[in-house]
Amino acid sequence: MRQNLIWLIVFLAAVAPAFANTLSVGLNDSDVSFGFVAGTISNTGTSVINGNVGAITTITGLGAGAGTATGTVYPTSPSAPAVVTAAYTDFEHAWSTAMNLTGATALTGLSTSQTLLGNTLYSLPAGTSSTTGITLTFNAQHDVNAIFIIQAPGNLTFNGAVTFNLINGANPDNIFWIVGGDATISPSAVITFDGSILAGSTGSTVTMSHTAGTFSGTINGCVFSNATTTLAAATDINGCDASSRFARRPAADPGAPEPGSSALVSLGCLLGGMLAWRRSRSIRSGGGSVSAN
Repeated sequence: MRQNLIWLIVFLAAVAPAFANTLSVGLNDSDVSFGFVAGTISNTGTSVINGNVGAITTITGLGAGAGTATGTVYPTSPSAPAVVTAAYTDFEHAWSTAMNLTGATALTGLSTSQTLLGNTLYSLPAGTSSTTGITLTFNAQHDVNAIFIIQAPGNLTFNGAVTFNLINGANPDNIFWIVGGDATISPSAVITFDGSILAGSTGSTVTMSHTAGTFSGTINGCVFSNATTTLAAATDINGCDASSRFARRPAADPGAPEPGSSALVSLGCLLGGMLAWRRSRSIRSGGGSVSAN
């Protein structure tokens, strides 16, 4: 009985890490109640933000006859409210935490269609620009809590039509674009962008526009920027708070959760070892023998 317990402990210790979700950006409740936080916010169209909106310096273009928000648009005069500065500070901490994560899988860029796996840290080259017509597939491998983190240490530009394809339980709330420079979404066609954008270096800007000046699209996530963020035309930010998360969550994934490959290898080795041990013990005790006919 004691030996069986020891085997169980060894099994759990070996397999559990492979199932665990160890990636985290660190956004907390004060952040996710905001769909939009920046140093300065400027909107020039009829954008709609889901959640609260806050800026450290100024907000322009939100209000009657302009852009709107489902939550509170916090005033910036005479100074940003404490709830805004707290969310801003927490976002900067989350950005720093995510950008300093190590062990990333290097991507060559965004010039070809490719598949990203959940619970994986990726990195892009500095100054990455997307190529029009590509598809980015996010595969959660049947884990609805799978996290995708993409580090972009320099500028990140989406300047063409890009399709986001979320499969096997992938959730836009669990996709994070960690940008070290300016983040620009300026395609020639309507785009639905999946994931939250965190542009946290000093002076990092986020710009959503259109090459023809009439951008219309949706960002399924939050937008956080250290400096100025500009929205043009009809740029809807769906936010990442709980009320919108479940409305946007893909249909329940029908597949059973899949352990990672390391979990399967560990499981196979341990089960094989247990069977061999039990067989040898049985033979030694006379409970099983092999005879030749």
